[in-house]
Amino acid sequence: MPLQNRVLPTQEIVAEPGRGLLMGNRGTLHGPDRRLGTTRWRSKAWICCVLDWKGVRRDPMPAGRWTALFFFDEAVALAAGHRPCHYCRRRDFLLYAGAWAAGRGLDERPRAAAMDAQLHLERVDPRTRQQRTTVQDLDRLPDGASVLHDAPER
Repeated sequence: MPLQNRVLPTQEIVAEPGRGLLMGNRGTLHGPDRRLGTTRWRSKAWICCVLDWKGVRRDPMPAGRWTALFFFDEAVALAAGHRPCHYCRRRDFLLYAGAWAAGRGLDERPRAAAMDAQLHLERVDPRTRQQRTTVQDLDRLPDGASVLHDAPER
């Protein structure tokens, strides 16, 4: 039985045997039995990392440590609200932060913590702790936007 650590574009974390191209982190979400509880994040720093970092091999759910999450690809990671890691994906992080600054009309590239705080406000409703979604006209969405068609009402 696969572990519940594959992330969908909707932010859901499911048990799926397929491998992903990126790994992520939202903090420690699992218990000693390697099962997820009800919490889906313990940190606002939702990151996506390379699978192989300096040849280090890790247990995806070590006791008392962060829960490794996996994404099919970068589009899924971004849609789920994750940003490139500042350490293992430095070039991608700098490109992301530069695009963030340009898109928001900032004079300089923001720090990771500032982006994480803003991303968290945009992805999660603080009252319900549920994913924020909006209904939009397709013609008004930017290139690369993720769309959930005929989604059930929340």
